[in-house]
Amino acid sequence: MSSALALGMACLVLGSCSQSRRLPALTDAQAETLDSTSFLGGAVPPESLLGKFSQHQCTVRTDSLLGIDILHLTWWKGPALSERKSFPWPAEKPNNLDSVEALGGISVWLKKTGPSQSDPVMVFELEDRNGMRSSTSLAPHHIPTFPLDTVWQEARIPLSDFNRGRDQTDWSDLVAFNLRMEHFGDIEIGACILVPHAPIKKVVRRASKRPLADIAPGRFIVFEENADHEWGLGQFGPDRQFIVKEKRGRSKSQALDFEWDFSPNPLTLEAPEFPTHTVGFSWNRWQAMAQPAQPDAAFIVFKLRNIGVNPGPTAPLPIQVGLADADGHTSTITLTQDLIPATGFGKWMECRIPFSAFDWATEEDPDGLGSIGYLFFEFSEKGHIYIDDLYVRF
Repeated sequence: MSSALALGMACLVLGSCSQSRRLPALTDAQAETLDSTSFLGGAVPPESLLGKFSQHQCTVRTDSLLGIDILHLTWWKGPALSERKSFPWPAEKPNNLDSVEALGGISVWLKKTGPSQSDPVMVFELEDRNGMRSSTSLAPHHIPTFPLDTVWQEARIPLSDFNRGRDQTDWSDLVAFNLRMEHFGDIEIGACILVPHAPIKKVVRRASKRPLADIAPGRFIVFEENADHEWGLGQFGPDRQFIVKEKRGRSKSQALDFEWDFSPNPLTLEAPEFPTHTVGFSWNRWQAMAQPAQPDAAFIVFKLRNIGVNPGPTAPLPIQVGLADADGHTSTITLTQDLIPATGFGKWMECRIPFSAFDWATEEDPDGLGSIGYLFFEFSEKGHIYIDDLYVRF
């Protein structure tokens, strides 16, 4: 090993060790799960990961500093939803993370390829055998320098952060770890492994002091033909379809086509394992924003066409619209007939929900929303709707 390479490796090791942390105590079974699973690093990546695809390209090279093969990923915005790299769960490695959700994390080495490159938006996912996914985006408390710079650094992402879609993903039977590449980005990614996790206090403390992004006045598109930042979309069987599809009728533009049936089994009356489904969206690259100064003058706006739920003259739709903040608090409202009248069945109708309809944190109620992380729709019972022209206005 050359002196320059030895010096570089020593700097990386010392930099990592300087961020001391007290790792959790593990049983033998938990240690086996968290100490032996590698998704990338040490072996040549599969050929299926490499090449040029519709909205990204991937190459491999040997990094002289890390001493391993690393992936170079470049991606761009296109007409379809953002693409993902899927790293299959290693064969014969434990794939049940239920017992280590509060103890484990993902360690991944990352860097941006050049200072002039845009700040990449990266979403990490855990995928189960049914294609359902829990996700989280790279955040300031995961990594020493955020956004990414051109120096290798280790991101530590606790499993407990994979909460988008957690309640509809089976963590007892995971099959892949994914990297979702949103908007634009150009990065290199090194070793990626499952590890025991404890927060790096210095990084978490620095992240807690970052000010929330201010809300600029204007109209911000969330879905119009496509969505830059989403989770929960996909085809998950005949009773759980949440896709982008061409609208019915003369207009051939794209809309969100949501069709679901979570009714109990007619023979056994047994409820489905996951009796709801949630789809979430961001218009701010998953970065938390401050509360609107005038919540009664800020709105979530969308068009909805109900073609599968006839609620009668008074009942609401089995749909809730919600906001989540950076700390995991959520607040929802139900789509009552004040918002979507039943007389509009089969027709496109506009829905306007003021931000004042949600519960915001106060001194008396600190469990309310303290920021805006993303908006979401939660579906229950049974239905079929289209949603289009989804935006927020401040």
